[in-house]
Amino acid sequence: MAKAVVLYSGGLDSTLALEIVKDWGVTALPLHISHKLLSSQQLPMVPDLKIVDVTEEFAQIVQKPEYGYGKNLNPCIDCRILMLKKAKEYMEEMKADFVVTGEVLDQRQMSQRLDTLILIETKAGLEGMVVRPLSGALLPPTVAEQKGLIDRKRLLKIRGRSRRLSLEIASKRNITDFLSPSGGCLLTDPGFCRRLADVIRFQEKIGTFDIELLKIGRHFRIAPDAKLIVGRNEDENKRIEELAQDSFIFFYVPDTGSPNAILLGDAKHVKSAAAITARYSDKKKEPKVEVYYRYKGAEKKVTVKPINDEELIKWRI
Repeated sequence: MAKAVVLYSGGLDSTLALEIVKDWGVTALPLHISHKLLSSQQLPMVPDLKIVDVTEEFAQIVQKPEYGYGKNLNPCIDCRILMLKKAKEYMEEMKADFVVTGEVLDQRQMSQRLDTLILIETKAGLEGMVVRPLSGALLPPTVAEQKGLIDRKRLLKIRGRSRRLSLEIASKRNITDFLSPSGGCLLTDPGFCRRLADVIRFQEKIGTFDIELLKIGRHFRIAPDAKLIVGRNEDENKRIEELAQDSFIFFYVPDTGSPNAILLGDAKHVKSAAAITARYSDKKKEPKVEVYYRYKGAEKKVTVKPINDEELIKWRI
């Protein structure tokens, strides 16, 4: 019996691809490629699902993608190459025969054109080894077809951005457990991308921890060597306190509704950071506000005037 690694995102198309492969009598080995730049969504329950985290590798790709960005900072082609490389590793580990994806021809302008699909699988070392059940009848024959492992007549002809046919197939098969397309990658979010672009500009390397910080708060670039992150709600305040390191300066205004804030940078920027923190506290209309801060285990306070909106907008990322 043939075996196939099935790239599984949890969305409609990869869910359909997984079920179609099972119908062929092929042993399906579902593989989910995860990274911290994906929106938080609970994956449907899939038996024997292997999850591989590629955050560190992907973060480096985001900084310098070989094939450039999409509309925002989404390096879709480079991302797909990385995913297929991981699928190839798993295929070789499990001695599988080919890789399956839920890609639909021309669904995505950047990464799902025919020439791009071929480029991606070639760069991943999987030329002719990727089967795409939803659009396979419109694509060149694969090695799996040539070897008689799958029947080309059972491949579908779905093309373009419309999900109508895919939804009809899912309905006929009573498939309802898949993720909404409204989630996905944070690199398509303009606000997140502004913060990320700032980090790329001022840091040589981005890691998992940097990405966690980018997901929370309001961000302010006080100086090339200093950035302030201010919590927007109770959950973010807790998260900021959890992520605060000894090298960061932690701010808050006591005895009032106050955000937590952390300064990444030199202590010479304490007053500026405190003025921003005061601006987002319930004392923002007072002429002077006492802002407490902790640094390297010691707690101090500074009295500042809350920053005005005109100055604030200059620093906000």
